[in-house]
Formats: sequence, structure tokens, C-alpha cells
Amino acid sequence: MSMKKILMAAVAASALSAGAASAATISNTSTVSGRDLAPAVGTAVDSYTLASEIVTTAATTATSVLVISPTDATTISAGNYIVTYNITGGTFTTAGVTTASLAVNGANVVSSVNTVSASSISFNVTVGAGLYLTSATLTNAIKLGVAKSDVSISGSITTADGANVDGGAIAAKKIIDYRPAFVFDGTAVNRTLTIASGFEEFSVGATANIGTGIGFDVNTGADADDIVMISADAVGVAAATTDLTAAVLTLTGDVSSFDPDANGTAPDTDTTNVFTLAAGDLADLQAQTLTVGLSQQDPIVAGNASDYSLGVEVEMGAGYTAPTFDAIDLGSVALEGTNFFAAWVGDGTNGITYTIRLGNRTATAVTGVSVALLNSLNATTETTCAVGTLPASGELLITSASLKACFGSFGRGDLRITVQAADTGVTAKMRSVSAGVVNEQSLGGGTTTAQAD
Repeated sequence: MSMKKILMAAVAASALSAGAASAATISNTSTVSGRDLAPAVGTAVDSYTLASEIVTTAATTATSVLVISPTDATTISAGNYIVTYNITGGTFTTAGVTTASLAVNGANVVSSVNTVSASSISFNVTVGAGLYLTSATLTNAIKLGVAKSDVSISGSITTADGANVDGGAIAAKKIIDYRPAFVFDGTAVNRTLTIASGFEEFSVGATANIGTGIGFDVNTGADADDIVMISADAVGVAAATTDLTAAVLTLTGDVSSFDPDANGTAPDTDTTNVFTLAAGDLADLQAQTLTVGLSQQDPIVAGNASDYSLGVEVEMGAGYTAPTFDAIDLGSVALEGTNFFAAWVGDGTNGITYTIRLGNRTATAVTGVSVALLNSLNATTETTCAVGTLPASGELLITSASLKACFGSFGRGDLRITVQAADTGVTAKMRSVSAGVVNEQSLGGGTTTAQAD
């Protein structure tokens, strides 16, 4: 799906402090490509975070006012000085730099331009007799470039022959960084299909949400001045989820036995799990109130255990490049059953063979028996395996050989055996044989478990 929008983010100008002990000031009169970027939230700050979705070119500029302020009003007295500004992550505009590009306080004089390059601009400044230099303000159109690198400014004040004054070089100050403007998230809700319903219904009924509170949020930082800014018009504004103007959801997971929905709305077609959201559902996504659920089919069929995730693609207005998001995990659906745990079980490689016997006390066969390898000596590619049916009033044997067929040469590890039946009807016992010596261990009566609803 085409996603087009250029995120124009707010840029601030940084003040540069003169020396380790100097007091920096800031001017909040910057623009990007001619747009006023004084923050609409009403707070002037000395650095800005731009949305990483912003499309920058060689011509994209942040016209910044950069102020160097000495430590105090009487630090820089009469004499000739060189005031220097340096930049990393962006470049200065070198054309048109003149003595008028730098303003100094009072009757002090910017006598000439010293050097001009894309990374550094310096001026010769004369402080008159009985006067002091209290501020030096550079106005320049900083070019952001296409790499979207963080932009930092540093500088210095030296004597005309290059000797440091007022503590030496001014420490670098980051004035622009980048971050994705939005995040996509939600709350996973695990569900269980019950034995009593023949695995046709959840423990909460025929319909259950597997994700709630799904939607977008602005990716703000921890600090009050750490705001992702975009510009949709002539004035810089803070990013808002309403800037995302269209969305398509894709649900991944087994829905062969259930009908999925997003806020009660069915997928685009019966054969896909794709939802193109209408205005109302989009508003819920923008407000992080969208839900994804599963409902019984008609006719009703037994469900399957599955994990679920949700992906999203978004669109924005013309002139913007939309962000991309990783799929988020929703809840899983499990089948109610009885778990047995067996520790230190081997695949027979070391000469010790294991047999786990499951017994069925009921007259009903149990078709779903699986084994999970919780950890192992050797790395394995499989961690769960279906091992067969527990016959009515019969037994099922799980051996070292069958485990090795499931998981490969895992060496030894801990197992969880899940039987899709109530614990009152199933027993489990493990036997190991080593050099003719037989040991047996009861695995207990098992515990009927269900994921929290």
C-alpha cells in the first residue's frame, strides 16, 4: 500500500556556552524550509526532536539563531577576539556570510569575517574601550542534508592570536535529533478453549477479544522538551495520531475455526485476515481503543491452539511519507488440558532410556497429546511435538526414541506433557532403564490448566 507524507518536524536553535562554566542561552526562532517552528505547545526549548519520517534534501534548512554568551557580563573586556561556531550532523550555508551575519551587543564591532566553511564560521570582533562582549548572535540557514544525522553546535572565543579565553572551547550542544513520530501497541489477552465445550467455546463464551487497547501513540520522550514535532501547515505543531489518516490491519494466526473481527467488523473478505478500517474504527485506532476478537463460526467447529499477531500499514495526507511498524503480539489461544512435568529426560544417547506412560481412566479417547521441550543440553529446532492419541481406557507410551524423532538429538532436558483432558481422568508415570537398573517415578495426578481470561 502506498504511504505518502513528509513529516516536517520542529527545529530549535541552540545557544552555545562559552567554556565549561559559561551560561548558555537559546533563541527559539528557527524554521525548516521557511516554516515557523516555534512549538505550538507553547514551550521554548533549546533542542528539538524531529520525526525520523521527515524527508530532507540538500535544500532543507533550519534557519537558526545561535547565541554565544560569555560566563558573565564582564568576562570579555576590551580587545580583539575571534568568535567561532562549529557544526556536526548538518552544514552551514556558506554563501552570503558577511559581517552582518553576526550581531554583537552594544557598540562592539564585527570587524571582518575570519573563515567560512560548511562546518565552521568565525568572525573577528573588536570590543571597544570600557566595553564588554556579552553576546554574539549568528543567524544562518543550517542545512539538514539527507542523512538525518543529529545536529550539534559548538564554538569558542579566542584572542586575535588564538589564545583561549573564558575557559576555552565551548562544549558541543545537540540541537536536533530524530525519532519515529509514532508507536503502535496494544494489550495481549490470552484465551482458553474449554474441554467442556469440546474446544468450541472460550472460557468466557462464544466470543473473546485477543487484543485490547490497540492503536497509535505519539513517541514522546521522558523530558518535557523532548517532543516529536511535525508541520502539516505553515506552523510547526506537535505530532498527533490523527495525522495517520488510513490504516489496514493484518491478523496472523489460525482462524480456521473462528471468525476474526476488528471492533466487531469482519475482514475485507472471508478468505483473508485483512481489515481496511472505516472512519469509526480508524478513530478507535488513533485513540488506542481498538479491539481484535474471535467468534464461533456457523456451524460451530472445534478450535485450534494458536499464537496471534497484528500488523498495520498506514497512510497519511499528500506530501508525507508514512511510518512503518513492526507487528505486535496479541494473545494466544490454548486448549484447556492437563499438564505433567518431567525433568532430566534423555534421548537415549547416553545409554539411559526413558518411557513415560500416560493412562486414561475414562471411556473417552483423548486426541490431543503434545510434548514441549522446555530446555535441552543440545540446541534443537523444534520445541513442541504432537505425540498421538490417548485411547479410551488405555495407555500412550512416550519413549526416548519418539522424543528424539520429535526434537532431534536434544541430549537431555525438561518436558511438559499436555493432555487435552481433565486431570481426574489421566495418570502419568516415568520409567528409566540404565544398565539393567530400572527406576520409576510418578509424575503426579497432573494439573488442569487454562490461560487467564
